[in-house]
Amino acid sequence: MTRKNGFARHSVCFLSFITWVLGGIVLGAMMWVLATTPTVKSFFTGTLLFTYIVLCVGSLLFINGILGWIGSYKRGTCLMKFYLVLSVFTISAEVGGIVALNVLRMKMTDVLSTAWGEVNQMTKNIIQEHFDCCGFLGPQEFAETTDPIDDSCYFMMKADEDISVVQMKTLNRIGCKEKLVDWFYNNKAIWIASLGGLLLLQVTVVLFAVYVVNQIKQARRPNSDSSSFNDVHYHTRL
Repeated sequence: MTRKNGFARHSVCFLSFITWVLGGIVLGAMMWVLATTPTVKSFFTGTLLFTYIVLCVGSLLFINGILGWIGSYKRGTCLMKFYLVLSVFTISAEVGGIVALNVLRMKMTDVLSTAWGEVNQMTKNIIQEHFDCCGFLGPQEFAETTDPIDDSCYFMMKADEDISVVQMKTLNRIGCKEKLVDWFYNNKAIWIASLGGLLLLQVTVVLFAVYVVNQIKQARRPNSDSSSFNDVHYHTRL
């Protein structure tokens, strides 16, 4: 029984550490995006829906992970109980968000459009370079701004078949909208499996945590029972 208890406690500690790291990565990435984009000025206006959702998910994972990690290491029932409540709330919120997307019938295009408008330019440049595209709908997005078009919007093209001719930079006329939508649908199995794996990780930690909390209670109960029995016996003798 002792080995089983130790395995469960170390499992909670290890899996909570992984959850804490994942939450830290999500929070760190979103903080970097906010710090390098002009939309940070609109943070308190209530219009950055994608940013708020990502920050909430990252914060819940971060807090859950550190509570489970410390609680399992210190064997504290209060921390573990608070961790269980917060974990159930997090899992419910994630499942509820997925159900809400299906009920509202939000298209992938709407989600990507909202995210594109809130991420920083460096993230957009990486996407443009990887998918060989320019802007969300096309390079016409830059017509209303004075910002220079990044090099990721251009591709090299030879002006002649002669290899001695210097390559010329040509503006990519294709937007990233269709390519991103196609990528998400073509790799649906990957990101659905990733979300399922995250939920499975959280549920597994919760089950192990429930077992650990019960074992801690059972381990403390005999001590309290024996102490109360000794007190009664002592008063009886008096």
